[in-house]
Amino acid sequence: MNRWLVKLGLTLALLLALFHLLELSVVSMLERLSQVGFVALAALLPLTLIPWVAANRWGYLLGLSGIRERMAVLWGFHWKAAFLGLFLPGSQGMDFFRILFIERRHPSSRGVAGSTVVIERMIGFVLLGLFALLALPFVYDGERFRPVLALVLAINGGLFVLVLMVFLVRWRAPEASESGIARVIWRAVRYLHRLHQAVQGFPYRRGLLPTVVWIGAFQLSLVAVVHLLFLAFDQPVPFVQNLLLYPLIGILTVVPVTVGGLGVREGAFVFFYSLVGVPAEVAVGVSLLTYLLVIGVPAMLGGLLLLFDRGRQAAGRPG
Repeated sequence: MNRWLVKLGLTLALLLALFHLLELSVVSMLERLSQVGFVALAALLPLTLIPWVAANRWGYLLGLSGIRERMAVLWGFHWKAAFLGLFLPGSQGMDFFRILFIERRHPSSRGVAGSTVVIERMIGFVLLGLFALLALPFVYDGERFRPVLALVLAINGGLFVLVLMVFLVRWRAPEASESGIARVIWRAVRYLHRLHQAVQGFPYRRGLLPTVVWIGAFQLSLVAVVHLLFLAFDQPVPFVQNLLLYPLIGILTVVPVTVGGLGVREGAFVFFYSLVGVPAEVAVGVSLLTYLLVIGVPAMLGGLLLLFDRGRQAAGRPG
């Protein structure tokens, strides 16, 4: 709890510092928001296309792992995890709860069920890095973009090494222990061993291409949200520039520094989009709206689903 409060304090401090240093105001942001229709259009994606693609890509990976699950269930898990992930640092806290939900539902497939979330995220990060790498030649114009070039190369190199380690590392399951704390540690390490084996043993040859298509569609739909929000601020950033810059921001916000990546995300938006001439208040406005639409709205729906589940469980208990 204390760590969460520290993260929350750091999040608020970063946001306040950003607004103070850049002399931003909410009023000036709202004044620039002149094309509200694009906000409405962007809001439709996290409620329809994005969760539909997310549920289908997850369902496909589960199916390849021998686990059948209904799309409605996976859709609900996505929203519930979005709500619970708000309370964890970094932008991918929801993945922890997705693993928890799917493995509670399929206890006989522990490790295998959870590995689908890890595989999905691993391929997703590689695709984000490739999107940035492919878009870079269309945007790069010399000295201004040297930090971006260095970051794109560093991220892609780091992802390559990380994926290589995932598939080359071999380790044996630990011996069982009977003592209290040691047994808890043994169970955790044994689970990680199962998870790692499932990631290595996934049928990539059979399912890699459809998986890449599903995950690519998901990532592109997120970029589309950002593109529409810039249009809402009457700042028509070319799609290819968003395809370069937003993946970099998405990868950077994974670092668990602040709650939900807030503060870090806004600072990254200001830095990267300043390279293409976007004013700071527009960059921060798009960042906050992106978080609200992509995370906030699904999280609100997830919170309502969790309340409904609790109410239904309470109603089913004997009086």
